[in-house]
Amino acid sequence: MPNKQQWNTIKLRLREIFEVLRRINPITKERIITAVHFVRKSWKSIAVIVPLFLILYYLIGSWATNNIDKSLVSVVKKPEKGLTLIVKISDLIGREVDDKMWTPNLPVIFPGYFLDNMPSFQSGIISSLRVVVGELSHTYDSQELNKAAELLKYPPDIWLLSKTEGLALAPSSGAQYRRARKSLIKFNDEDAKALVTPDVVLSKLLSAVGKNLGTLEADIDKQVREHGDDWTDNQADNVFYYAQGSLYGYYVVLKALGEDFKDLILQSGKYENLTALNKTLENGFLLSPTVVRNGNPEAVFAPNHLLTLNYYIAKARYQLEKLITALATVSLSGEANAD
Repeated sequence: MPNKQQWNTIKLRLREIFEVLRRINPITKERIITAVHFVRKSWKSIAVIVPLFLILYYLIGSWATNNIDKSLVSVVKKPEKGLTLIVKISDLIGREVDDKMWTPNLPVIFPGYFLDNMPSFQSGIISSLRVVVGELSHTYDSQELNKAAELLKYPPDIWLLSKTEGLALAPSSGAQYRRARKSLIKFNDEDAKALVTPDVVLSKLLSAVGKNLGTLEADIDKQVREHGDDWTDNQADNVFYYAQGSLYGYYVVLKALGEDFKDLILQSGKYENLTALNKTLENGFLLSPTVVRNGNPEAVFAPNHLLTLNYYIAKARYQLEKLITALATVSLSGEANAD
């Protein structure tokens, strides 16, 4: 309950409001009175229409907004200038932020606010691109690449107000990712020609991807271990679709790497392994259960979709390690490296 001082403050504010209303010109005052009378007479209809409108607005709006895009990459053409990898990453950012609605940061006024799976999937995509671009920025001395890497670290759920700085105004997540995309395109136009050690680049990128796949695997294992016995696990679908978004991002990245470093991978004799790796990632992100279940692993009738997804992640890590090992024996000239 408010104390005496708070009640005095409330009374003071009410007096100020009444004073403002008293000074309103007669026409405006008449309109206010008419609106009040209308609400009093029609409150029953309003009580039915407004909730119905909100239900339809959010249901239909959420259905229209929901668009988890798992389009397969069939043919990757190497651009005339720069790296295929940068082109595909830029295209993927543009697809999620501009061609579709960026949903992880939507406020409650948007029907997509109540979406659950699509925001997790989109956040997973950005997380995978963040890993790859971050590793590239450590490898090459490029101001544009460093800028893109920093921008992709921006939280995916900022719309207008910062959640960590007292709700101060802040750039939206979509705006920051657009800036990152512009920097990547500029890097590809100006600096990508500086790539002179493709074997080192490819090895580092694949190692970074493998490390992050290990993190995804551990996160899923933790979710199963801590909540597999729960009657319902409301976070299971978030973990599932976030991991799927990451797998999709890496699928696009590895398709591009297969084109940029095709000669080097062929020299290693493991191009078929890269193809199999992409197929494993594809099988993982194409899983589409009606309801994501995190059942007890020992239960007979309770499925566990998280463990199914983790199988594909573990398989992808194994195939990736085989590829990295094979590449370590290949030099730029195609000859075996000395021991």
